[in-house]
Amino acid sequence: MRTAVYGVCVVVLLALALAPTGRPVEAAKILSIFPTMSKSHWILGSALMKELALDGHDVTVISPFRLSSPPENYRHVEIVYNTRMFEDIMDEVFERIDDSIVQKMMELGKFVNEIANTTLTSPEVQTLLHSEEETFDLLVLEIFLDDVFLGFADHFNCPVVGMSTFGASSWVNSLTGSPQPLSYVPHPMSGFTDKMNFWQRLGNVLFTAFDETMLTVMCDPIQQRYYKEFFPNANRSLAEMRRHGVSLILVNSHFSLSFTRPYLPNLIEVGGFHINRKVNPLPEDIKSFIEQSKHGVIYFSMGSNLKPSKMDRQKRDDIIRVLSGVKQNIIWKWDDDTLVLDKGKFLLGKWFPQDDILAHPNVKLFITHGGLLSCTESIYHGVPIVGIPIFGDQLLNMARAEQSGWGIGVAYTQLTEATLGKAVHDVLGNDRFAANIKLISRLFRDQPLPPMDLARFWIEYVLRHDGAKHLISAAQDLSFVEYNNLDVYAFIAASLVLLVMLIRFCLKKVVIYLFAKKPRKLNKKKVN
Repeated sequence: MRTAVYGVCVVVLLALALAPTGRPVEAAKILSIFPTMSKSHWILGSALMKELALDGHDVTVISPFRLSSPPENYRHVEIVYNTRMFEDIMDEVFERIDDSIVQKMMELGKFVNEIANTTLTSPEVQTLLHSEEETFDLLVLEIFLDDVFLGFADHFNCPVVGMSTFGASSWVNSLTGSPQPLSYVPHPMSGFTDKMNFWQRLGNVLFTAFDETMLTVMCDPIQQRYYKEFFPNANRSLAEMRRHGVSLILVNSHFSLSFTRPYLPNLIEVGGFHINRKVNPLPEDIKSFIEQSKHGVIYFSMGSNLKPSKMDRQKRDDIIRVLSGVKQNIIWKWDDDTLVLDKGKFLLGKWFPQDDILAHPNVKLFITHGGLLSCTESIYHGVPIVGIPIFGDQLLNMARAEQSGWGIGVAYTQLTEATLGKAVHDVLGNDRFAANIKLISRLFRDQPLPPMDLARFWIEYVLRHDGAKHLISAAQDLSFVEYNNLDVYAFIAASLVLLVMLIRFCLKKVVIYLFAKKPRKLNKKKVN
């Protein structure tokens, strides 16, 4: 009896010792900038900032999108952008899928310019910048070719936590000094895996060099121009803010669903933090459609930005023939009212609660564009995929899916009734795809903390430690030559060459000394 009481006391004492004794950090004033016109980026940004507001922080968010039913301590600062420009890009994306990398980089340059200009010139943003009363303790900034917004951190004299909405990239590495060995870390847009042969490694190096050169030539001048124009009294240059302004970056990734790679301590993986840990009830029409489907359901969505109505008509008809021929019913996210299909077989809509649909056990397959959010949700809920990648990191995501055996990719340019039909039937007909994704799902879910709690901890860590400058790597003070030890290797190589030349010179002298013929002495005859 005494032993039992003693055990209970120990448990109670441990519980009291480990229980939280109060808020880990005082409520802070947090400014957040998620300026990208893509709704998928905003899904991540809004999830994080809403959670911080619910946690008691005073949150101000600069974004083109509003949060429905925001907490009282959540303030929206509107970005007024040219909606037609983004719509035009999305309207033409299927037609321009074969554009060269130079053309795509030119478009990216226009996109970066538009984001910087519309954000910084928006009236509410200007009011915020010129207010003499506004103060902030922290800036949470989406890292997406928008380094100019580091000027807000200098303006308000606060530290920065970055948020990379699509995982690690050279943009992230340049702000943290994190290593990116190109021998096994593929460029996000290359479509390579972490197991590359010689030619793929060569291509990875050349593509990365080209990409970074193009960004330096095309995007950096835009960032510099706007930084000087809108932050003329900045105490630190944009280069200095890039080197030492960012304390840490939250990365929308996790090692269980991506290729393993080295990270510095100030790169924190929080992939999947936007996923509902508690599944929301489905609307009744969707719920009944799924549950009344005898053979299960295929969910088909090309994401929040792509418009399936703009696909090539032949490809659209091929997709319809494939989906009409499978025994599963189809939930298809379609962006207009022009498509009329059998309502018993197809449920069409302009928006669906994707996360909650994928959580339903009767969903057997997810046909997707291969976006990172969609792939993360499919892994979390254990639903195999067929991907039709279009641009960006979607090629890399599908390369991961194929290598890990939880999905098959079909290039849009090669999409036909035969290629898509084979992919769909292979994934549905082979249990290994479902088994593989369930295994990866278990790995992904097996984390010491939910990723949202991890994100919240590290944000408050930066607040608690006055910007956590100790996390910033010394690599940020090194040039390209110094970072890669090229000067050291050059010195060693030069020293070896000089040593070899010296040894050769000495040997030559020795040989000459030992083996050279001595001149004969002439015998002089005495003359009488």
